[in-house]
Amino acid sequence: MLHSMTAFGRGEAGADGYRFTIELRTLNHRFCDIRIKLPRKYSDFEEDIKKRVSSKFSRGRIEVSVLADDTLDKVQHLTVDTELAKTYKRLLLILQEELGLEGDLRLESLLNFRDLFAFQEDEESRGKAWRAVETALDQAVSNCLLMRKEEGEAMTSDLSRRLHQLEVLTGEVETRAPLVVQDVRDRLQKRIQDLLGEAELDEARLAQEVAFFAEKSDINEELVRLQSHIRQFSDLLEAEGPRGRQLEFLLQEMHREVNTIGSKTNDLEIAQKVIQMKTELERFREQLQNVE
Repeated sequence: MLHSMTAFGRGEAGADGYRFTIELRTLNHRFCDIRIKLPRKYSDFEEDIKKRVSSKFSRGRIEVSVLADDTLDKVQHLTVDTELAKTYKRLLLILQEELGLEGDLRLESLLNFRDLFAFQEDEESRGKAWRAVETALDQAVSNCLLMRKEEGEAMTSDLSRRLHQLEVLTGEVETRAPLVVQDVRDRLQKRIQDLLGEAELDEARLAQEVAFFAEKSDINEELVRLQSHIRQFSDLLEAEGPRGRQLEFLLQEMHREVNTIGSKTNDLEIAQKVIQMKTELERFREQLQNVE
């Protein structure tokens, strides 16, 4: 069954003061292009996130957005540099004495020095943060894959219907093709007879001209290859795993055969069928841009 490349997934998870929300969007792309946006504080998680995502997607542009709300844990791991605070206090007292400034040195005077406070995480806390990210990421990936699958089922249904229509048109062309030669023979015979009047028609020359036309306009090989491509395409629609590139290749081959059929025949009925076939193939192309 086909999977779409366009989807969205979201996941949330929290543990011991950490809470992460992860949104995952997938778009059309020829290859697997993963782009991750996360807070700088957690930049060391980027490679692990990329590995986890790449193991689930084979094609498409995947945008991963990580939002962190770790306020509670920041409070738990907030520290103050008391030695640095003592140094600031000593220097401020010296400055006060040197400049003859009045007033008491209060705690508020030190709060402006932000480097007195720091957020420190131990290895255990870092592990808790990663496990929360991992859980939220798995949820987002799972939801995204489900959406890709559901859209893929709709695409498979549409392509199957169009493939059947293409098969019907191919059969109609195949039925019409042998009659074209006879129509040409009849028209050519009538035209020559009109020109000759009562003169005797050279049947051998007529047969030669008809044979030349039949050889020049023979589309049997193209029809056989086109029917083969249609069968392969149908099999791939039901196969498991990514099939987008294979389907695109088959579509190119079908286009080639249909174009050749159109260039070889000068029959109005077949030309109309070729136009319909090209229309269906163009709709195939539009759909396959979204197939993984």
